[in-house]
Amino acid sequence: MFCRGCSWHHFPAILLLLLSGCNGSAPIPGSISARSVPDGNRCEQIDAIGRRVTLPRHPDRIVSLAPSVTEVLYLLGISDRLIGVTTHCDWPEDARQKPKIGDLLNPDAELILAARPDLIIASTAGNDRSAVLKLAGLGLPVFVTAPRSVATILETVEQIGRITDSEDRGQALAAAMKQRLDALDRRLAGVPMTRLFYITWFEPLLAPGQGTFENDLLRHAGAESITSGIAEFYPRYSLEQLIAQDPDVVVAARHEGAPLPDLKSLSGWGRLRAVREGRVYLVSQLLQHPSPRFVDALEDLARRLHPERFR
Repeated sequence: MFCRGCSWHHFPAILLLLLSGCNGSAPIPGSISARSVPDGNRCEQIDAIGRRVTLPRHPDRIVSLAPSVTEVLYLLGISDRLIGVTTHCDWPEDARQKPKIGDLLNPDAELILAARPDLIIASTAGNDRSAVLKLAGLGLPVFVTAPRSVATILETVEQIGRITDSEDRGQALAAAMKQRLDALDRRLAGVPMTRLFYITWFEPLLAPGQGTFENDLLRHAGAESITSGIAEFYPRYSLEQLIAQDPDVVVAARHEGAPLPDLKSLSGWGRLRAVREGRVYLVSQLLQHPSPRFVDALEDLARRLHPERFR
């Protein structure tokens, strides 16, 4: 997820709307700063965008600014330290009960300050750059992750484990993910790549372009995205362009409240071979989550694209 106009890699802002120590800066006078921690219990970390951040060695009050971060914290077994999440954080069910601190693009600085966190974890895959740096400018301990590919999703899991004093758990979780990905790669070794069009949103028609983690992970399902070479993160695509490319398969992310229409009944879509042959697949939104949960959705897609390799 990316906000337009930001230098970070995000999903388009339209999807977010439809789906729904410090860095050295001084706190604003009169504001409530992060909970104080003795210097001996702090350490310096370098986040994924190169910022040096001083953090407690064992943070007890954590705020998550993205669903993927929240999911990692739960999978690490440290959700008891999670004191605030966004309105988009809905997994597991318990996350819905956590105090809300705003949405992905507009975290509420006053609520976050009042919560007195000793660690705030943001993500370039969803958060607005200026909003995150504003929180850092208030003297809050903000650590930014950047899960832009399969490899960096694994690195992010390990990073979150390290900065939350759960390093062993983070390494074990990342290793388990890699083991499943490696097993999938072995199973699909030598399979002809399926030319695939991935719909991230239907109206307007959006697809993942160059540098997106969706296109990277699709390769692990034995698929090649026909939009992977477009030099935009999530470009608009026209039906005419799609007909000219005529992919083997069309895949669409399932969105609650915005179901994919019957493409056969829509003017022009029947010209696509994938539509005529019934190779239009709805997939879980987890394929758009840069968290460990994407592996479940990836394995399911691989079975649908290459069932002969799973018999």
